[in-house]
Amino acid sequence: MCIRDRSYSVPKNQNKKKKKTTQRKKEGRRKKENTALFIDGENISSKKAEQIQKIANKQGVLGTEKVYGLQKDECTKSWSDKAKKLDIKDIRLCGNPEKDKVDNKIKKDVNQEIKNNKSVDVVCIATSDKGYTDTVKELRRQGKKVVGIGEKKAPKELRDACSEFFEIK
Repeated sequence: MCIRDRSYSVPKNQNKKKKKTTQRKKEGRRKKENTALFIDGENISSKKAEQIQKIANKQGVLGTEKVYGLQKDECTKSWSDKAKKLDIKDIRLCGNPEKDKVDNKIKKDVNQEIKNNKSVDVVCIATSDKGYTDTVKELRRQGKKVVGIGEKKAPKELRDACSEFFEIK
């Protein structure tokens, strides 16, 4: 599996931008980044990106923001431009389309984020897909707050599994 990542490294002497730290200053205090956002780009339109980001920002300080889609999928290509504009990491999966390929990658990355970043206590998942229900339940068992962000079509099982669910229009 290949992933197109928009990040790159710059030699130390050429790095003019200040590196992102694990804390951001807000209202005169430094707050730790405790919230991660994962967007299923196959399942939710890029037209809802600002609304999704706004809801996630209200949950805590965002440290991780990622949107996922297939490289050759015309339906998710609009996410690439939107992600760049909103400073969301755009993850494109290459290769042949497979059932739940994007969903499985998101689930894997969510678990990796929780394992590697102990400060994350809120996980926002933007999807209307029932397939995330077991992952949400597992995160809740681990003591994480899970915020679902989805459309009217989101199944009851997913809504009920989340700590909170926000319906976007």
